[in-house]
This record gives sequence, C-alpha cells and structure tokens, in this order.
Amino acid sequence: MYKLLTAIVFAFAFMACQGDSAQDQTMEQDPMQQQQPQQQPTTEVSDEELQDFLEVSSELQEVQMGSQQEMITVVEEEGLSVDKYNQIAQAEQAGQSTDELDVSSDDLDNYERASQQIAEMEQELEPQLESIIASHGMDMDRFQEINMALQQDPVLQERIQQMMQSEMQQQPAQPDEY
Repeated sequence: MYKLLTAIVFAFAFMACQGDSAQDQTMEQDPMQQQQPQQQPTTEVSDEELQDFLEVSSELQEVQMGSQQEMITVVEEEGLSVDKYNQIAQAEQAGQSTDELDVSSDDLDNYERASQQIAEMEQELEPQLESIIASHGMDMDRFQEINMALQQDPVLQERIQQMMQSEMQQQPAQPDEY
C-alpha cells in the first residue's frame, strides 16, 4: 500500500506539475490571469469519515510495516543493500541511464530479481489493503481522495491532528513493562 499510495501521490504531483505547466503557458499568453488568485478545490470530509480514515490508516500502516520488512529481506537476499536498491530504483524512475550509475551488472540483475519479487508481493497485498479499507465502509477511491485532500488542505490537516490528539488523551496510560 505504501508504494501504491506513493505512486498515487507521484501521479497526482505529476499531473499537478503538468497542470502548472499548462497554466504557466496560459499566463504567459494572458497576463490578466496572473492577478487572479488560485483557490484549491476543497473536499468535504465528515468527522465520521475522517475518524474512519484514521482507523484505516493505522491498520494499513501495521500491514505496510510488516510487508516492508519482507521486502527488505527480499532485497538483502538478492545481495543488495536497501540503499543500493533505492539508488537504482530512483534512477530508473527518473529515466536515468543505468550506465550513469556506479553499479555492477550483477547489481542490476539482483535489482531486477528483487523488483520482480516485490511486485508480486505488492499484487498479493493489494486485495488485503482494499479489504481493510472496505471493512470501514470506505472504497479505495474515497480513501485516496481524502488522502490527497489531507496533503493539500491545511484546515483538514488541523482537524485530523485534533482528532489524533483527542484520541491520544482518551487512551489510558499504559504501564511500562519490564
């Protein structure tokens, strides 16, 4: 889910950049548009939906942490460090030639094998994550919509922070275990 959400964030960021680019071209043609402030569209999110989003996010984070550890194990079993794997992945995502990287052909082969295994793991994980979301009466599209709204709307960010603080204050203090 982490990669799924990350991919969604990157996709929206990419679309936003494309939109800005088109807007910049339009502004160059019509200077009057530069004076008009841009308003972010707001997504209406009820307190109940926001609470469900918090609960879903918490469950997804637990699952994601477990799967992330499994993915790290796959990378290491293929003879790569996580740093080396990420270096190759970032270069690939940026469209950079592998010739420009300081990696061996063995590293590239190991990267390919690890990436294939990770892709399979993510495909197996996706239905589980969607099930968690659905168990809270939310569909994937709505979850993603709220997630994007949280990244763009400071008022919504404040609401969710207040909910989290309130939730933390209501939880009884857990005694330290020795």
